[in-house]
Amino acid sequence: MEYDKHSKIAILIDAENVSYKNARQIIDTMEQKGKILVKMVVADWTKITGSQTKTNGKYVYRTKQIEGWRNEASRHSMTAVQQFSYVVGKNTSDIALTIQAMKILYEKPYVTTFCLVSNDSDFTRLAQELREQNKEVIGMGERSRAIQEFVNAFSEFVYLGESIEEETQDIIEEIKEEVKEEVKEVKATKIDKKDTSKANKSTKNKKNGTKNNTPKKPVCILEEEKLSALKNIIENDIESSEEGVAYYSNIGSRMKRQFADFIPENYDSKNISQLMAKLLPFLPEYVEHKEPIPNNPNGYWYMLKKK
Repeated sequence: MEYDKHSKIAILIDAENVSYKNARQIIDTMEQKGKILVKMVVADWTKITGSQTKTNGKYVYRTKQIEGWRNEASRHSMTAVQQFSYVVGKNTSDIALTIQAMKILYEKPYVTTFCLVSNDSDFTRLAQELREQNKEVIGMGERSRAIQEFVNAFSEFVYLGESIEEETQDIIEEIKEEVKEEVKEVKATKIDKKDTSKANKSTKNKKNGTKNNTPKKPVCILEEEKLSALKNIIENDIESSEEGVAYYSNIGSRMKRQFADFIPENYDSKNISQLMAKLLPFLPEYVEHKEPIPNNPNGYWYMLKKK
């Protein structure tokens, strides 16, 4: 989707659900789409103390996630919104973020674009409501955690590069302090696994000696559902076109209406032409064609034709 460079943007981040390491990507991506007026990050900021609490006889250690977002909030001049976690294990920041979004919607009607940064599918209804209010709504989250139904609630969905790291060191230290015997058993198990692994590796190497060097088939970057939809769109465009062609620009816009995450950036491509070039090997019945754009010596219309 082409965004007006004069778009006025509000960014709302669920700090407990997205890694702070994505802060730079979030800001850079939205700066390309317009003017950022609101940068808000919601969390229970009391977790920055690094203290530990005891729950059901076990220690629950604070992670560095919120501390990381505090630093990023300062670096990027974000407004930090406090939301206490009244129940252990519950993420209450989603309600606070929703309230902030609705306040912006009615108190700052000049905001044209909302960016919701979270992996929580509970924000699906919020995204739908904002779009019903004639706002562009861009979602950001992790590819492995964002379900397609959630993704498609947005006008556009951008996948983030970093995931929340699992904090395992505190757990290891807890085991060492409280259950030393179990640690010994774990170490013994690891040794057994290493021996088994060596034996398996030796067997695998022998088997590999008998394998032929058959080249692997290329793997499509699109899921089967998206590839099927892409083929239908191309076929329909060619059949309805007097020239018998399917323009890349139209293919991209129609695919994005069905799949909000169908944008070149999510597939390591700078534009739709680069993305389609990666998909051409899986569209053997079509061939790429380009025509110069009038009054633009360096520009071309890219399209597909049947072979």
